[in-house]
Amino acid sequence: MLGAYWDHNVQVNALAMSRVPGRSPAGPAPHLSMSGLTVRFGTLTALDGVSLDVRAGELVALAGENGAGKTTLLRCVGGDIAPSSGSIEVDGRSLPPDPIAARRRGVCVVWQDLALCDNLDVASNVLLGQERRRHFLSDIYLHTDAAKLFRRLGIPLRDTTRSVRSLSGGQRQLVAVARAMAYDPRLLLLDEPTASVGVQESALVEDLIMRLRERGTTIVLACHDISQMFRLADRIAVLRHGRLIAEVDPSEVHPDDVVALVSGQEVDSSARRQLTRLHGLTGRLVSSDPSSSLSLILSALGAALGSERLCIHLFEESSLVCTASLGLPAPLLSAWSRLPPGPAGGPVGMAAATERPVIEDNIRAGGTWAPFGDLARSARVASSWSVPVLGPGGLLGVITVFRGITGKPQRDDLDLATLYAGYAASAIERDRLLDEVTARNRVLETIREVLETLAGPVPVADGLSIALQALRRGLEADEVALVTQQPEGPSTCRAFSGSSPAARAGATQAMLGAAKAALARPGRDGTAVHGAGADGEWLLSVTFAAPGGRNVLAASWRHGSPSEDATNLLEDAAHSLRLALEREKALAAHQEAMTLRQSQELQRGFLRRLSHELRTPLTAITGYASSLLQPDVTWDAESQQRFLSRIAAESSRLGRLVNDLLDFSAIESGILRLQCDWCDIPLVLDAALACLPPARQPRAEAPLVEAPLVEVSCERDLPAIWADHDRLEQVFVNLLTNALVHNPPGTRVVVTAAADRPGAVLVRVADDGEGLPPDVLQAPAESVRQHRSRTAGAGLGLSIASGIVAAHGGRIELEKAARGTCFRIHLPVEMPAGPARAAAAPTPGAEAAQRRGRHERPETPAVPREVATAMGARPGA
Repeated sequence: MLGAYWDHNVQVNALAMSRVPGRSPAGPAPHLSMSGLTVRFGTLTALDGVSLDVRAGELVALAGENGAGKTTLLRCVGGDIAPSSGSIEVDGRSLPPDPIAARRRGVCVVWQDLALCDNLDVASNVLLGQERRRHFLSDIYLHTDAAKLFRRLGIPLRDTTRSVRSLSGGQRQLVAVARAMAYDPRLLLLDEPTASVGVQESALVEDLIMRLRERGTTIVLACHDISQMFRLADRIAVLRHGRLIAEVDPSEVHPDDVVALVSGQEVDSSARRQLTRLHGLTGRLVSSDPSSSLSLILSALGAALGSERLCIHLFEESSLVCTASLGLPAPLLSAWSRLPPGPAGGPVGMAAATERPVIEDNIRAGGTWAPFGDLARSARVASSWSVPVLGPGGLLGVITVFRGITGKPQRDDLDLATLYAGYAASAIERDRLLDEVTARNRVLETIREVLETLAGPVPVADGLSIALQALRRGLEADEVALVTQQPEGPSTCRAFSGSSPAARAGATQAMLGAAKAALARPGRDGTAVHGAGADGEWLLSVTFAAPGGRNVLAASWRHGSPSEDATNLLEDAAHSLRLALEREKALAAHQEAMTLRQSQELQRGFLRRLSHELRTPLTAITGYASSLLQPDVTWDAESQQRFLSRIAAESSRLGRLVNDLLDFSAIESGILRLQCDWCDIPLVLDAALACLPPARQPRAEAPLVEAPLVEVSCERDLPAIWADHDRLEQVFVNLLTNALVHNPPGTRVVVTAAADRPGAVLVRVADDGEGLPPDVLQAPAESVRQHRSRTAGAGLGLSIASGIVAAHGGRIELEKAARGTCFRIHLPVEMPAGPARAAAAPTPGAEAAQRRGRHERPETPAVPREVATAMGARPGA
């Protein structure tokens, strides 16, 4: 980092070399890209391999002496001359060496000589070459358009009829820029725009350039005014003898550095450079992580002194610990990792003991390096000097600089090291103060996190582990456990948090032992008690009473002892846990009462609906049967047939309701048996369509409505699935009947079947009716009762359909639709292994009966893809 960031062998200083010449910063693709651009005029090389990228909306200034190649570079981009080699691209497309082609590509140039026609007025110069037919018919249009352009660009020229010859130098420059902007270029090249104008006129030109830049115009500016570059440019590219030697950011360098680059002189390394470095170091220390402060200081000091090997020792527990180092070989770093104060610690120990710099100009002569023998020779260290780091309370540490040559450091270097030692002292004091504040904040943050966890929406049973994790971090303990002693039962670990999950079993046993010891001490509830474990670890425990028994909150430290704040923190946490356990008990009782009350309400509601559904067909059957049995009434054959048909229909309805109850009970009990075979989905859908209820007979007062349409579409080559044909038919009959019965007349139903993914089939049943709420699948019976109350039904159809699909290893989803209701039925081609597959495996006798039933079923006529069906009187199956 030191050698790369503070390199004295490059031609510019570290701040100036923030970007590599020819490479634009990472970001979007460049608007203008020049690669290896070379221009030769005979034996003269005007440009030599120039590579430069300019981003869209960026203003790049070209700096250089006369003859450096600035104007030649602009002429190449403007298409005025062809380069000898290299390429120029605008928006990723090659730019030909043609001014007209360049202008068509949005590239315009304002040359230093302006190229204005003195015999024409302002408007004629601005629109020269862009005249329209109306401009030739009347000068009014010409001057009006020129005035509009001036207003758009903010140019303070009101009289466009003036002769250009009468304008000042600054005004002529504004006219030249306006003429270029009349083409609405995306790339504007300016060649010395303020070279021959006064201060006020130069300010007008600069204001115009800034407005163009704010509008998003990409600008390349060639000039000699360094201060103007710093006012206007986003980036400065320095040319010298036809080569691009540097690209600098004006916010990171000093104008003197650019002047030095332009003239080819060595960049200043005087006090201003050191001051700039110190200002940069201050900014980095403020924004950096405290752990990296000393490394930054060493890097900056090494750059200032030109040394690549340094280290800093901090005074901790009567010894000097090497906290940060730079460039030290491993043997030296190992030997100097921890040093004692005094002569035994070498130059570092002597600097710490005397609190004065220790300079060894020739290590071979002996001196303070004597305790380390030939270590200096193997590390190629010829001289060193150690500077103490002193704070308000005394010694904080020692900075040591190593050099490969003999000799004493210059006085300025020693003063500079002392100055950086002051920065190190401030950083060390800041880090120590930050550690103290962090420790206090950790306690407060732990209490806040425990309270928020236990009082938040997370259930207490789940929040205990989270709270103990936060408590363990705040205590800096190895394990924390909550142990509960039931009134007549064993002690159990309610929650545990440890640094190693593998050690939980042993740690839990140790915590249980400590808890039993704590519970054996009477009268100590709410007070922390210190103790020692069987393996010598520190223990801290607090007992407290809560619903369900007495509890112990214990923490252990295998290495080190608890801090001063640990006792108060553990007692506060125990109080919070006691309140949380009391709240958990009260909440559990409340939830139990609410659950019982809801269960009773559901049972009563279901029984009411069930009794109504059973009573309706029974009443109809009883009424028709009693009418037929009356001895004093003789019914004709047609009436008897009608009565018997109604009795049969209501008996079927009653049977279906009983079957639904049995199916629902089997699904709820998990004993639903499936008679599986290979089934074709199109045949299942055709069978379901054939089973739809007949058209509803219109009431006398209601007009006859057009029957709704059912559209069926199946993907070709749809795989057969292993399923129960009758049960799947029952699912689709239920969904289609619901779509027809519970929607207004004229509702259209669309059924599609396609491969869902490898090994699965997706069937969608969608209608454009009134629609269902999203919670139908979650509570189908209750939702059907609430939202489809205009038709009778026990509301078991969707529950049964969901249970049947789930028994096949699939699922039903309610898809959100803009209109109507859409169900997605996912079915696997083969059911997954498990209880569902076992329940679906038919016995040989059942399988034969099922196959025999398949063949004996009368064939239904082919159902077209659009089938007219009527409103059915039967609710969801």
